[in-house]
Amino acid sequence: MTWQDKKQELKNNLFKLISTEEITFLKDIDIRIDVIKKGKFYYNCNNCTVELEHSNVRGFLNQLDRNKFYTIIPLLSVNNKMDEPYIILSKQILITRYSNSINLFSYFANKINDTIKLYNIEELDNFHIIFKYKEVDFDLNINNIHKFMD
Repeated sequence: MTWQDKKQELKNNLFKLISTEEITFLKDIDIRIDVIKKGKFYYNCNNCTVELEHSNVRGFLNQLDRNKFYTIIPLLSVNNKMDEPYIILSKQILITRYSNSINLFSYFANKINDTIKLYNIEELDNFHIIFKYKEVDFDLNINNIHKFMD
């Protein structure tokens, strides 16, 4: 097996791990793995109302590239404008198209409920949930892999 084959196998295994059984936070990635954040953030507001449904999360994941990793930051916005204040619901979460949409939906719903209680929000009609996301990759060069063997 060549080094390229081993790298691809390792990436394939990562797809099976990232936010599938439990939520995978970017901060929890082993410091010996370099995370490469690519490009700019994008914003997804598919059915933006705060009445988040599982189908919204599943639909968002389905639009992601099958062979890429992403980081997502769920946001709560009153007016759906990114140049005005918004509430960050969570630390950055690693996701792929294959992440468990039910776990993510439950996590986001819990964070929305926590925010309602924390900020004593009485009316949610004007709020929108937005997914701020960008592509990331992992530096799987041979020098970094050797770090694990030391």
